[in-house]
Amino acid sequence: MPYKYKQPLNDELYRKLNKDKSVNHFFQTKYVGKCMKLISDFHKHYESKTHKDWEHSYRCSVGYKQLSYVSQRIHLKNQWVSLEEVKQYVFYRVIGQTWNGYQQELRIIDELKEEFTNIDIVKTDFEKDHTYCIDAEIIKHDYIMLGIQIKPISYKIMNTAYQNRAKANHKEKNDNYARKYAPYVYVYYDDNGIVDKQETINKINTIMHLNI
Repeated sequence: MPYKYKQPLNDELYRKLNKDKSVNHFFQTKYVGKCMKLISDFHKHYESKTHKDWEHSYRCSVGYKQLSYVSQRIHLKNQWVSLEEVKQYVFYRVIGQTWNGYQQELRIIDELKEEFTNIDIVKTDFEKDHTYCIDAEIIKHDYIMLGIQIKPISYKIMNTAYQNRAKANHKEKNDNYARKYAPYVYVYYDDNGIVDKQETINKINTIMHLNI
């Protein structure tokens, strides 16, 4: 099993920081870099792909001094939290969650590969993922058959105004993908892997059959 970073704070403190707009401001790309592009490039170019290699890659490209700067800025506005706790929080949000999310996508892709052995299922590059919100593609005879968006099962029940706007934006990108490349399907997961696995497999088979 690949390494998984653990959330370092108590849940109440973690949720409180996550909801703070002044905190989330400092996780914009201008402060912490394009994390998904960074980890995508890391997987493309590094031969060894451990979590320590990922930490080294981030340190070389963005630098831990930047994380220290972000921690100090957040702490200035939230001095009821210790600086050490803020540093742990920032490290987890930037390094840990980026790694965990990417590894989860790879795990679901591998699980799909076990079911579809006669076709290629490949992780999309950062540009396609960012442009169309498509995490993987099913390819047969060099032809894109299907796009796959991988989401935690909690995504289904997200329903705040902000979350619904984000979901609508994702769907618009997905629909642009469908117009240019191929149909797409959402694959949901929990801690045990793909949710409603047989139903998901049947849906993929049906869409691919119609797309032949």
